[in-house]
Amino acid sequence: MSEYDKFAENWDKTRVKPWPEFDVFFPLIQKGDRLLDLGCGNGRLRQFLPNNLVRSGDYFGFDLSVELLKIARQNHPRDSFFKGDFSTPLPFGADNFDWVVSIAAFHHLLEPSAQKVFLNEVYRVLKPGGKVFLTTWVLPKKYFWMNFWRGRVFTKNWIVPFGKEKHVRTYRYVNENDLKGLLTKAGFVVEKAERFEERNFIILASKSKKK
Repeated sequence: MSEYDKFAENWDKTRVKPWPEFDVFFPLIQKGDRLLDLGCGNGRLRQFLPNNLVRSGDYFGFDLSVELLKIARQNHPRDSFFKGDFSTPLPFGADNFDWVVSIAAFHHLLEPSAQKVFLNEVYRVLKPGGKVFLTTWVLPKKYFWMNFWRGRVFTKNWIVPFGKEKHVRTYRYVNENDLKGLLTKAGFVVEKAERFEERNFIILASKSKKK
């Protein structure tokens, strides 16, 4: 079970606006592009992704949370959504997508081996010249100290509570330099790597074109 299954309904009700980060990559999407949304949750990206750019048959959502996927399918019945684990091979063929987008999901991979599988799979399913857009959280200092006193800081696997009930989410600390290094090792060409509004680290990278 995903951590997010426990509070999927609350999550859906409080995640109704577009991420500001959409403005970074939306202008780069071309009409007819095929897009894979890794960590699609309740389909928030699909909600704001113009249909004239990415048609229903060209959008694919992928998530571990059964409950969030139920919501996504209800809201977007013409799109395709898949349940799966990011740390295992993806159920898609090679050279399949123009875009892979993963908003605030990569940091939930708690082992370096899982991160490696994830990025290798993203590289595999992207078409030559395709792009990946990733974000991870920039956490407030209060979470640093919370995890420091729990002895978790140096493991890099931190506890981040959510909501009034303080549901537990586990997060692996990854900054923009970490992301750049991991993507480069996986074969990507990093085009942009920066902090975005002190909320997230963002990375835009591409798969090299075949000669």
